[in-house]
Amino acid sequence: MSQEEVDLLKRALAREKASRKAAEAILESKSAELYETTQQLKKLVKEKTSELQGVFENIVDAYVVMDLWGNVLKMNDAAIHLLGYDNRESDFNLLELADVSEAENVMNGFENLISEGSVTNFHVKINTKHNGQKLVHINASIILDENNKPIAAQGIVRDITLEKKFQNALEAEKQKYSSIIANMNIGLVEVDLDDRITMVNQTFINMTGYSKEELIGIKGNDILPIETDKSLSTKKLEERKQDKTDSYELRVKNKKGELRYWLVSGAPNYDIEGKVAGSIGINLDITEMKSLQLQKENLLSKLAKSNDELQEYAHIVSHDLKSPLRSIDALISWIKEDNKGKLDEVSLQNFDHIGTTLEKMEQLISDVLEYSSVGSDDTKKVEVDTDILINELIGMLYVPDHITINIKNKLPVLRGDKTKLHQLFQNLLSNAIKFIDKPAGEIIIKVEPSGDYYEFSISDNGIGIEKQFHDKIFKIFHSLNKTKESTGIGLSIVKKIVDLHEGQIWLESQPKVGTTFFFTLKK
Repeated sequence: MSQEEVDLLKRALAREKASRKAAEAILESKSAELYETTQQLKKLVKEKTSELQGVFENIVDAYVVMDLWGNVLKMNDAAIHLLGYDNRESDFNLLELADVSEAENVMNGFENLISEGSVTNFHVKINTKHNGQKLVHINASIILDENNKPIAAQGIVRDITLEKKFQNALEAEKQKYSSIIANMNIGLVEVDLDDRITMVNQTFINMTGYSKEELIGIKGNDILPIETDKSLSTKKLEERKQDKTDSYELRVKNKKGELRYWLVSGAPNYDIEGKVAGSIGINLDITEMKSLQLQKENLLSKLAKSNDELQEYAHIVSHDLKSPLRSIDALISWIKEDNKGKLDEVSLQNFDHIGTTLEKMEQLISDVLEYSSVGSDDTKKVEVDTDILINELIGMLYVPDHITINIKNKLPVLRGDKTKLHQLFQNLLSNAIKFIDKPAGEIIIKVEPSGDYYEFSISDNGIGIEKQFHDKIFKIFHSLNKTKESTGIGLSIVKKIVDLHEGQIWLESQPKVGTTFFFTLKK
């Protein structure tokens, strides 16, 4: 290398060294300037925030001050608790807390903050240091120096994670119940204080025949109730304003002019301040049910009339049948008297058989009349002391000396038809007495509580009843012993009386050992 080339190289190295020193001097100067700017910024932020120190410390929501690059300069206790960082962590940048999926959203929001000077109702998901992901609501604004130059930003950060979950759950519930209301098989309508319809569901639309557009805003009382029921509807609407709730029947005409019966259940509707803002009506179309009810009432009326006519007919027939029987009995007596001493023994026995048959026919007519009378009237039920009733009955019945009647426990007081209950016990006790064939007869009366009923039992040690006849003896005209005293109606009357008192009757029996009749009567 020549001397000239060496000199050129030395001069180039010298220039490079001088340039490097100049660059280092500039960099040192800029760093010092940047440090000074940062210190001034912190000083200005401190001065600005110290003016609101009381608010800063006591504000409930998280409050954050950051520089224009997102580095946090100051936080209150609520922010430290929410984010998990404190003011001593120098590497803490608020923008970097945003979830990765929110990057574009955050950049747009920050650009708006810088350009507009503020941002409100900004929602973003952030990842806190210890508490996991949170959804926050941010209201932020720029802090200016004395020359109106932006130097930092401040913001209120509110945790709305639970609030958002609650809103979502509430919206889901609202959608669910809206779907139920729209599709339930009951008409729903809401009206305001002027009776103008504000909401209807599909069933109500179907019930009226009008479209939703035709119903909303009109006064329901103007088009739905028939004229004679409009005053009732108006009265009930006024009662809603007085905080009253009730149910009532209303006759309406649908769009086709068809008369329908509605069961309306109305209640006041309240606004968010708890004041009555109108009413809610739940409407059930009961036209078919009402039609059946009217048919039932007509049928019952006809049935009652038929029963009365049947009773009257039964009494007439009873009288008309008994009258010839008595005439025949009288004629037989006259024949026997007129031919006294002239009739042989066989003829007298035949006349006795005729007399016995006449007595049985008269008894049968009386029993048939009695059976038809059970349940035919509406005798008012009263308190009946069965203990007193049975003791009085025992005193009236003929009880042979070889038969004893034992009442094992105190008999109850119950509500019923006293006359029919008298018939019930009389028939059962008479039957027990009649069919005891032992030298020492015994009848035992007991009662036990059984839920809503009393279970009575009347036992005897008589001839007993074979199993095959247990179901038949309660049928009319079925008698196991063909005597003039037995017409086969007594136990039919007993069953009918038990049925009228909402009870049941059955028996347990063993031939030659005895029989127990069980029956229940409502308490």
